[in-house]
Amino acid sequence: MKACLSPNGQLRSTGDGPLDRLFVATIRGILVFDRTSPDAPWRETGRMIEHKHISSLLIDEATGLMLAGCHGRGEEGGLFRSEDDGASWEPAMEGMASGHVYCVDLERRGDEIILYAGTEPPALYQSRDLGRSWRDLATLRDVPGTEHWIFPPPPHIAHVKTVAFHPDQPGTIYALVEQGALLRSTDDGASWIELAGYSSKDDSFYRDVHRVAIARRDPNRIHLATGDGLYFSADGGASWEHQQKRTDRVGYPDALFLDPIDDGTVYMGGAGDAPETWRVAGGAHAGFIVSRDGGRTWAEAMNGLPSPLPGNIEAMAMHGWNGGLAFYAGTAVGDLYGSEDGGGNWRLIAGGLPPISKARHYRHFLSADAKFALEEKGREERRAEGLADREYHTNA
Repeated sequence: MKACLSPNGQLRSTGDGPLDRLFVATIRGILVFDRTSPDAPWRETGRMIEHKHISSLLIDEATGLMLAGCHGRGEEGGLFRSEDDGASWEPAMEGMASGHVYCVDLERRGDEIILYAGTEPPALYQSRDLGRSWRDLATLRDVPGTEHWIFPPPPHIAHVKTVAFHPDQPGTIYALVEQGALLRSTDDGASWIELAGYSSKDDSFYRDVHRVAIARRDPNRIHLATGDGLYFSADGGASWEHQQKRTDRVGYPDALFLDPIDDGTVYMGGAGDAPETWRVAGGAHAGFIVSRDGGRTWAEAMNGLPSPLPGNIEAMAMHGWNGGLAFYAGTAVGDLYGSEDGGGNWRLIAGGLPPISKARHYRHFLSADAKFALEEKGREERRAEGLADREYHTNA
């Protein structure tokens, strides 16, 4: 069984048993980890696309298809596809206007596989030919209020951070613009409406949406992770309850999961507060918490993790099988952790890896010397690949 771990790619997988291969997105390419049995240690067995900062990954095990989205512009960014489980890669940019890819995801409609890629500047692309060509769902930018879409760090350009899909209404798509809007289309992207009921004047940031999780048993129940904590809607997004705030344990959540068996159990990971506080506060104070009552009460689920956790949890993945549930987490300082018992106990899989990071989050935890060394290593790698010799820059 294979799965991916990346900041804004495919987060959930299911199979006949535990994973034996894990693809991990880092700022220096994709790392491959294998194990021979569920009780055996994980071993790094390969690296792919090493000169790229990988933002997002997905894999379809049935077809061998993989997508890798990269942070960056021009030759530094891009979207890549593989049809052989990552043994070889090719650019996959036909029809896309931006190579600064934040998210990739996959929707199944019967036997059809539909792919999505979200970019900066904010655009959502759809592919119905396994990523060989893409169509811009341009009506996403026709909703009122796009003039307010912004991202605080320079160059202040918003992006489509994640997408999600209605569990039993094909063609109903959710797109999250950071920062700016939670959007929903019920007609396969032909038109969009904004679900803005969660936003209030008390929010620390303007509509800083990160991720949604939709209950399978009752799709009107929606959880929304934001820069101001967690919101919950029981009526399909018409009204919202603020369940976790910036002052709570995970005040700046990103990873968000509903249990595949009991969708009243909610798992959430992320930082204690927003990135601009991490240096002043002495770290991100990252955590992983669980609620067994739909988000009303929460408890930490960090047994085996360091306290405090170095860096920040920048990527999480959940893998379920009959009788089992596993989580994997990657941090901005290059540590990879796993829990094979639903978050009850964690252990370090590997440390000292290249940072696993959304855009420039990892830079909050680097010394000046480390930043220089990392940039110099990147320049050397790009020169070896025949790419442009310029410094690697992405948004925060």
